[in-house]
Amino acid sequence: MKDILGARRGFLLGWILTLLFAVPAVRALTPRTTDLDVPKRCNLERVFKRIGYNCAKLDLKEIPQNLKSSMEILDASYNRIRDLNPGTFERYTDLQYLYLAENMIQTIEPGTFAILTNLEAIDLSYNALTTIPVELFNLPLLRNLYIYSNNLYDLRTDLESIEKPIRAPLQLLNIADCRLGSVPDFGILPDLWHLNLSSNPLQHIQPQQFSPLCNLKTVDLNNTKMPPCACQQMTFYMRRRSIAIKNGMTNCDSSAEELIYCPDVVNSTRDASDFDECNVVRETKVLNEKATSSWMIVALSILACLVAFVVLLYVCHRRNAKSTKDVQKITLSDVKPSEENGNRDTLLSYDKT
Repeated sequence: MKDILGARRGFLLGWILTLLFAVPAVRALTPRTTDLDVPKRCNLERVFKRIGYNCAKLDLKEIPQNLKSSMEILDASYNRIRDLNPGTFERYTDLQYLYLAENMIQTIEPGTFAILTNLEAIDLSYNALTTIPVELFNLPLLRNLYIYSNNLYDLRTDLESIEKPIRAPLQLLNIADCRLGSVPDFGILPDLWHLNLSSNPLQHIQPQQFSPLCNLKTVDLNNTKMPPCACQQMTFYMRRRSIAIKNGMTNCDSSAEELIYCPDVVNSTRDASDFDECNVVRETKVLNEKATSSWMIVALSILACLVAFVVLLYVCHRRNAKSTKDVQKITLSDVKPSEENGNRDTLLSYDKT
């Protein structure tokens, strides 16, 4: 009997110990509901009084369609987005800043960005694109375009088919590390002041390729692997146009023997006709902006005069109305005593008779 009770106790003790050690192990192996069931959401943020969403690093495969349609900033970088189509941004036509870097974007269907007429900056860097979507060049407010670290093999062919000068007022263009052999022909860009061409094998670069960029202030040519003679030509050209070269240029410290066979550096710094045309376009644009601002000042002045005139009429009307009321009050106060005296005299005359 004692052996049976001891065996039962040992069995119960072993079963309890098994439960104590097994349950925590099972819990550790079982995924938490918070990790699987709760979806990751974009964070609503306000940046400089603009409505924005931070959707970065959420492993998204497409742009969420449940965000506020009035958002102006969207950061969907560091995700797994592969394709974009016209329906992607159909609800978000107020977008001004769009960040799509570090995705897997391979295909952008025509019409995807055409509806984003308020877009001012876009980042498509570190994707799998082979060209720049040409409709970006028709956006009326696009100023900053970042598309570095893409293999833009088809860019040259696509640029030949677009209408020039392009409509977008580009001011900053970053096409670094895009496997470019020469400066892409974007046509006249009168507003562009910064161009990043670093980390490209610019074997066919020429100073005249910068002629359509008459407002260029800084250029990044670091690690471009250009030939020594081209590097010397670019140095002279940039110096003459007072364009700052950021981060310096490689292959410019060549020996004199290597430079003997270089073409005439002075002649290579001559600008093409595109430079003069670009300046004309820029001056015309500046004059139009001044004329627009002048008309705005004139219109505001006229409006201010009209408002002042209306206010003056209203004040005069109130004064006249007030003075009229005062006169009526004075007249009524004079009339009442006279009427009372007249009635009293009438009564007295009746009494005498």
